Amino acid sequence: MRLDKFFSEMKILSRSECRDEIKKKTITVNGEPAKSSDMKIDETNDVVALKGQVVKYSPYVYILLNKPEGYVSATEDKSEKTVLDLLPENLTKFGLFPCGRLDKDTLGLVILTNDGVSAHNALSPKRHVEKKYLFTAADEYGDDDKTAIESGITLADGYTTKPCKIERIDAHSGYITLTEGKYHEIKRLFGARKNKIVYLERISFGKIGLGNLERGEWRFMTDEEKTAFTGKNGTN
Repeated sequence: MRLDKFFSEMKILSRSECRDEIKKKTITVNGEPAKSSDMKIDETNDVVALKGQVVKYSPYVYILLNKPEGYVSATEDKSEKTVLDLLPENLTKFGLFPCGRLDKDTLGLVILTNDGVSAHNALSPKRHVEKKYLFTAADEYGDDDKTAIESGITLADGYTTKPCKIERIDAHSGYITLTEGKYHEIKRLFGARKNKIVYLERISFGKIGLGNLERGEWRFMTDEEKTAFTGKNGTN
């Protein structure tokens, strides 16, 4: 396959953009700067990188992002910055969307993909995928609060939350692991106990963690992470 076709088929770069990036020496093949856009590559076995990020050939894209405060988990918003604004423009052409939502003031792990089937399955209550968060509450929470939240609480709208797990760090903070993702669920759980969440960060989604991603940074998923997310071996 031609190198420019490799990028254009995945909608990462147009053919002209591929030529421009080659001139800037930002594309490498097996560690060496690409010399021309029409060079032949083995899309399965050659290691192609753009600006230091390895690009795997796949009909789908899977990205991990460490969301900062102030961005909404949406593909577009008329008044707010979205998580897609943190990606290079050439990736926004790929039809990416966040898998699930984090509140504007919630930090941490967001999965961005254009694989609708896998995203739907990952969020399905039937799969019981665990989402783990680091939290800080305004007031101290006691053992009775911990037990009540872990057991499930009937919220103001009548919905009873599924059991979850809290690992205490201190009187105000800890880790909470959920298998569902109802709107503002963690805030509402603590609200039901007359407390308020003042810091919330998602640190893992199933077996996928933030690793060493700094706030606002992103990277492509590894093959192992894609397998964990899609439930399929290989890169699709």
